[in-house]
Amino acid sequence: MTDTQPSLFGPNPASSGPALFAEIVVDRPLDHAYTYEVSEEWKADIAVGKRVLVPFGKGGRQTIGFCVGLSTQAPERETKTVLRVIDDEPLLTDALLRLTRWMADYYVCGWGQVLNIVLPAGAKKQAGTTSVAVIEPLPEMLRPAIPEDLTAKQRAVVDLLHEKNQPIELKRLSEMAHCGPGVIQAVVQRGLARRRLTRIETPDIQEEENAEPAVVTERPAITLTPDQQTVWTVLEEALEQKKYQPFLIRGVTGSGKTELYLRAIERVVSQGYQAIVLVPEISLTPQTVAAFRGRGWNVAVLHSHMHQAERGRHWRRIASGQVHVVVGARSAVFAPVRKLGLIVIDEEHEASFKQDNTPRYHARDVATMRARLEDVPILLGSATPSLESWHNAQRGMFRLLTLPKRVFDRPMPPVHRVDLRYDRHADRRPHGISPTLQREMQRTLDKKEQVILLLNRRGFSTFLHCPGCGHVELCRYCDLPMTFHRDKKLIVCHYCGYENEPVEKCPDCNLGQVRYEGMGTEKLEGEIQAMFPGKVSQRMDSDTMKKPGSHRKALEAFARGEIDILFGTQMIAKGLDFPNVTLVGVVNADVALHRIDFRAGERTFQLLAQVAGRTGRGPKGGAVFVQTYSPDHPSILLASMHDYLTFAESELLARKPHGYPPFQRMARLLIRGKDQEAALQYAEKLAGAFKPALEVLQKNRPAAEQLRVLGPAEAPIFRLKGLHRYHFQIQSPSSAFLHQVLRAVLHTVKTPHGVELVVDVDPQDMM
Repeated sequence: MTDTQPSLFGPNPASSGPALFAEIVVDRPLDHAYTYEVSEEWKADIAVGKRVLVPFGKGGRQTIGFCVGLSTQAPERETKTVLRVIDDEPLLTDALLRLTRWMADYYVCGWGQVLNIVLPAGAKKQAGTTSVAVIEPLPEMLRPAIPEDLTAKQRAVVDLLHEKNQPIELKRLSEMAHCGPGVIQAVVQRGLARRRLTRIETPDIQEEENAEPAVVTERPAITLTPDQQTVWTVLEEALEQKKYQPFLIRGVTGSGKTELYLRAIERVVSQGYQAIVLVPEISLTPQTVAAFRGRGWNVAVLHSHMHQAERGRHWRRIASGQVHVVVGARSAVFAPVRKLGLIVIDEEHEASFKQDNTPRYHARDVATMRARLEDVPILLGSATPSLESWHNAQRGMFRLLTLPKRVFDRPMPPVHRVDLRYDRHADRRPHGISPTLQREMQRTLDKKEQVILLLNRRGFSTFLHCPGCGHVELCRYCDLPMTFHRDKKLIVCHYCGYENEPVEKCPDCNLGQVRYEGMGTEKLEGEIQAMFPGKVSQRMDSDTMKKPGSHRKALEAFARGEIDILFGTQMIAKGLDFPNVTLVGVVNADVALHRIDFRAGERTFQLLAQVAGRTGRGPKGGAVFVQTYSPDHPSILLASMHDYLTFAESELLARKPHGYPPFQRMARLLIRGKDQEAALQYAEKLAGAFKPALEVLQKNRPAAEQLRVLGPAEAPIFRLKGLHRYHFQIQSPSSAFLHQVLRAVLHTVKTPHGVELVVDVDPQDMM
């Protein structure tokens, strides 16, 4: 084997003639490909983008790899041989191979690791297909003369094959020729036809999005507002130019961003191209898909909650060019479209676009790079853009387009801050819904209007503690409090999934009665039912929305007015448009405000601004009530004023002295292991490797470009899933220099057995 770099995208050499060598990458943290010889048996089948089976490592363990290049030039070292070609057709386009190569470099991981996550399991396992035998005629030039001694039925089989001149499923051919499989087998044995196995789509898959047939309605004539028309004029010109142009559309909630997306996609589809649309929440998919199918487009959906067979079928439809628009969460950025014309990212600020395991990519940034590589426009839309995107727009990297007003000149809803320090019920007991919010909800419901409540905490009670000794019941494997789920009758860790029986006596002092404190969506559900008897409420969180189609069914029922109060976690805070919602309540605005994370204020502002946008979208108007113990915190105060510009300016001013993104690039190194001492020793060894590397690499760099290394230190959540965790925070004004230092250091320090190193470039979570 050799570790030469692959010749990525050359044509497939002929199956005969000189020796053929394939460049193969495997799912390992390796930054190079391995060269294998291709035997004569597989020369005609192998191609760039296909998976192969190869012997890998000293023991020659059979391993699946990806073919990323082919060459007739023999390497200097002795090579092993490809054992088998797995796929009939390439699963990866040249564009996706280029994109994944960039990802491996940027996110400092193996190319094979990236390729492995790009392909959904349904595509790799060919889920949703079944293997059938087909009989095919020989090519005309290879057909022998038809023997005189054929039986009448054998001759009928041969005549049918020559007449159709295409493969026919064995069972179907049997029916057409009115014969048994033995007759067909005799034809094959005499060399008059060929038998092979092929895969066909399974006909009995019931897809979630197709549970009911889509109704194609005539598109109503929509007159754009002056602001929309200004934006559309710019976008229309860009779509005609058919080249890479990144746009940031900052439009307040209800300003008509979706209509601009639809017009842009319509233009692209009319030109014979395809579009990819990324949404941050699976709950948004049904509404988005319905809007697109209503235009008569062929839509494919890709997200992690789909069955493998369903996802595999969509993947194959996309690859075959049958699809106009691909809609999905972050993994949809890898959809194998052949004629990409546009990428749209709705709610581009959302942290859910960041992958939380290797490769830790951000779909927004990967989509931007894909648009650049394939030379197509990309639209990033949000009412509250991430400060990274806002900064890019301010310095001209993105073109900024604004929609400062709602359609029909509807006003932004007034936002009232409810101070929970003083607004309390007469019984003085803790409640999720304050007296003020309760009164407003009752008034709204009396008018037959609807309410949305946001509480970004699952479960019944969010922590258990002993008032006598102060003990808090923590997870056995994490330094985090357990959450009580009354419907399961269990206490649960939301990070590792550990479950246990509820405790009554304090396990620490064995004296005090354990109290179940805090408010989760499950407890809120009981409070709503007690306060508003006879009203229909629906909880939406990951505990209640597990079944396929549950998001769609809940939102359709809410749209029909069958549900009075919709409440849940952040999945209800974004993108939903229901004109009869005239009241939005935020049960606890402080949930994420005081996290040890420099983005805590930004996340709080964004969530409040987004959920506030769910009301006042119809002629009835609306209002928002935000319950908080910190009513004067800038994030909450400015969100209540719908003042993104002031918030962005003040937040950027606060970050600049510390070099936090977007002013500098950041990477986080996380070391974790069951053995605390082994993890610490490796962290210190890694720290020791930074000093000599920086002495060499920073020698002639100006002071303003120096790289800063903080750590190692214990992670804010020190023990998680049974692993002890130390981390580094690395910052540099130069992304290239940061990557150069990372590679230099990581190549010199070998990770010991039992310890894991996680490299997170552009981290979104510092916990």
